[in-house]
Amino acid sequence: MEEKGYGFAFLAGITWGTIGIISYYLGETGVGPFEITFLRLFSAFLPMFIFYAVKDKKKLKIKKENIKHSLLIGIISQGIMGIGMYQCIVRTSVTVGVIMSCTGPLFTALLSRIFFKEKITPFKGLSLTLGFYGAFLIVTGGDISVLNTNKVGLLMGAVSGLAYGFFPILSKRIPKGSNSSGILIYSFLIGAVFVIPMLDIKVLIGALSFEMVGFSLMLGVVSTILAYVFYTKALEFISPTKAAIVSLVELPTAAIIGHLFLKEYLYPVNILGIFILLTGVIISKIKLPARKINLHENS
Repeated sequence: MEEKGYGFAFLAGITWGTIGIISYYLGETGVGPFEITFLRLFSAFLPMFIFYAVKDKKKLKIKKENIKHSLLIGIISQGIMGIGMYQCIVRTSVTVGVIMSCTGPLFTALLSRIFFKEKITPFKGLSLTLGFYGAFLIVTGGDISVLNTNKVGLLMGAVSGLAYGFFPILSKRIPKGSNSSGILIYSFLIGAVFVIPMLDIKVLIGALSFEMVGFSLMLGVVSTILAYVFYTKALEFISPTKAAIVSLVELPTAAIIGHLFLKEYLYPVNILGIFILLTGVIISKIKLPARKINLHENS
């Protein structure tokens, strides 16, 4: 059953890897970071709400005790994560923003240790190390001077990583048998509402076009709905730390997409980073065989 979990986490990483290019084209329509965050979340909420309103209205009903889960996920892992990521990008660069968002798995590992007493085994530690080093090579080419940048931007990036790292923790705490789809739907709405006070409505209205709506829907459906649905399914089969490590494939996905569509050339050191990161992902799947007890020992 664990293989399903790894598969879903892998798919979540790939769909998350499309955030950069879709956000780039959405930004080209004239909207800023707060507007992109709002459009991403609202464009995730609306299609899901309409789909279940037509297909299965039961999915739109959640118990009162589950409202708190939607609130926490919506505010922390949707609203704050999106604001932090895009603000980091604006204040620093796309490169630094990507690196900082990839601290999420590290926070997940630490939080899993606190909330679930999950041990950080040697293999998990090694896979995390390789994952982060591979990520560093992918986005910086090994040049650490890239990180000499705006301190407020770095702080916002760290906040984004922490909020991202909280998602599997908050999702894992949802009681079994709960309507996870409904909780996720309303978390998107809550996240979008959380961002509204920071919007520039004039900018949003001024940029309104078929292109803006189209890219918003792509960002909402592909990079958000599918990604979170895959990730939530992964958490049913594997631990939060393992899911977070495997989902790091979003970085090589983003790098390859950038190479193909945005003419961002991949140098040998970037390709090496991809292989190192994927090695870390593979190592996260390794399990030491259980020690067999010899019943005839000491007899």
